[in-house]
Amino acid sequence: MAISIAMVMLGPGAKLSAEAIQQDLKSTWPALPAIGNAEQEEVTLSFRVGEADLILGRMPAPIPWSDLEGPCATSWLWPDAAEKLKQHAEHVIVTVSSEASPVERSRLLTQVVAAIVATCKAPVGVFWTNAAMVISPSMFRDFAVDVLPHGPPIHMWVDFRVGKTGDRTSSGFTSGLAALDLMEFETQNANEPPGELRERLIALAGYVVENGPVINDGDTVGEDANERIRVVYSKSAFGHEGKVMRLDYSTAQSKKPWWKIW
Repeated sequence: MAISIAMVMLGPGAKLSAEAIQQDLKSTWPALPAIGNAEQEEVTLSFRVGEADLILGRMPAPIPWSDLEGPCATSWLWPDAAEKLKQHAEHVIVTVSSEASPVERSRLLTQVVAAIVATCKAPVGVFWTNAAMVISPSMFRDFAVDVLPHGPPIHMWVDFRVGKTGDRTSSGFTSGLAALDLMEFETQNANEPPGELRERLIALAGYVVENGPVINDGDTVGEDANERIRVVYSKSAFGHEGKVMRLDYSTAQSKKPWWKIW
């Protein structure tokens, strides 16, 4: 079986109740498979959802700051993450073990984490380890409840790190797609501002999560036949393991947002 992991950071007075977590899962996502009886030991809580095993391990210490400092510094969805997360005193490691696809495991992990956030009384933050990304409890819960029923919550599963590289160029990459058995995207020569590049990467990531690895080496992407940004399978320039899908803007003829593959 494969596993997917996330962590929930807790403040003083936080409580983990198997009954409350399971009740929230049943009421919020009634289509979930049958939820089994919970087994609780000194620091762990476990139960099954359908064929998946869930383990919640409560760690009586904060996540090392060395693991959080980088994600806090690059968090564009939660600007005051560092200030908030320095307050957490302990955390819960949430593990989903299943033979399901990475997307389905991530879906169930999202639901369980959202249930913990809603019921533990003192959530401080969520660390989505697959993307090395920190998310505020309220935002995580809102995305899980409002977005997950309609499709993958890309903003919670994948991080998008972009920045300027010149007066008219930007660079960036995704982090989190590899955990979904997909190639990461990256580019070093985007002829568009960082904000537009981020939106392009979000759209591309959402496309492959929904449709699978359908973008081939040498394909071009763009809003129309005139905007041809070539996709090249290559080694990562940003430290990712394995090959990535590099966006080569040298063939692009406009700066329009991405919509489909040509």
